[in-house]
Amino acid sequence: MKNFLVSQLKNIYSAYVKRLSRKKHSERLKQQVVYLLSFPNNNHGLIEELNEKYPVVVCYTKNMTHEAHALKQLGIEIHLIDSFSGLRKTVKAVSESQVVLADNYFAFLGDIEKQFNQSFYQVWHATGAIKQFGLEDVKSKTRSKSDQERFKRVYDSFDYFVVGSKKMGEVFIRSYDVKESNICYTGFPRTDYLLKEVKKNDIESTQKKILYLPTYRQEKNQHLTEDMVKLMECLDETYQLKIKTHPHEEISHEEKIKASSQIELVKSDESADELLLEADILITDYSSVAFDYSLINPAGKLIFYWYDEARYIEETGLQPNIKESLPSQVCHSVEEVVAEIKSQQQDLSHFNETWNTYNDGQATKRLLEKIAEKMDGNK
Repeated sequence: MKNFLVSQLKNIYSAYVKRLSRKKHSERLKQQVVYLLSFPNNNHGLIEELNEKYPVVVCYTKNMTHEAHALKQLGIEIHLIDSFSGLRKTVKAVSESQVVLADNYFAFLGDIEKQFNQSFYQVWHATGAIKQFGLEDVKSKTRSKSDQERFKRVYDSFDYFVVGSKKMGEVFIRSYDVKESNICYTGFPRTDYLLKEVKKNDIESTQKKILYLPTYRQEKNQHLTEDMVKLMECLDETYQLKIKTHPHEEISHEEKIKASSQIELVKSDESADELLLEADILITDYSSVAFDYSLINPAGKLIFYWYDEARYIEETGLQPNIKESLPSQVCHSVEEVVAEIKSQQQDLSHFNETWNTYNDGQATKRLLEKIAEKMDGNK
């Protein structure tokens, strides 16, 4: 009964979006850009630069309220997607705009009845991929046929997928079942900011700064506290560890972390970008921050701690042959992490070149040029 009701609600939602978007077909498209904003630290100036050239409408999810209101102060029109009236205004804005950029999966896009001269761009919130997503996500394969058809409608709504490498382009081709012609090799705009900031943070320190950025897990992370306390007990006082977890992730025995003079639990809303810029060593698991780190600190040390690899493969899935492309052996225990920290310096250059090929500080400029071509062509 519950599944039936959910299915019916999805059908009503779909019909509502289609009806709203269809209303705009008799009107001339506006030479404006809609930016669908859901991910922190993914914009980094792109919206502001777009706003210098075109009218911009930002439609945002609730978690991005602070960022959206900062953009409103610049005179940018904003709408909260997570409300009935906000959704209506969002669909209206998307349906009447020549260019739409999205930083994530937005279900309503699959039901927008696009006009032939509209262009939708996916500006994904990750520069690379370790885990599977889209059609390759293990969980999505178990969903109903109607759900999978809806996923595909959303993926098919995009004309272009903005990437920083051929490798990431291949991931989108597999994950969203799209064509090579849909891949936009401009480089990833947010990496321009990272490359600018790394020059400002080139400060030497006697301390060795470790950053632990694990992927979000739905269940309480039983490993985090025990493993990180044990890790720091194996390292001398010259090492300092910062831990940042997802805002919705629960940590067991947090007081043990706070009792250590060598460990700092960073606020969940603090920018991961700023933490990456100052880290000498990054410990992560399946997160795309590994690709950002190799870009801004190719002389640093990147450690992959996959204590739950078998379970993660079963529940989510990993990109094909990803382990062979990593710059170091995957660690499955704290002892292996300690050994990797104390081992010789890594060479991240090949890993960086593979995943950050076009991320050279000029990505925003190239994407703006692509968008200008579309705008000029549709006058």
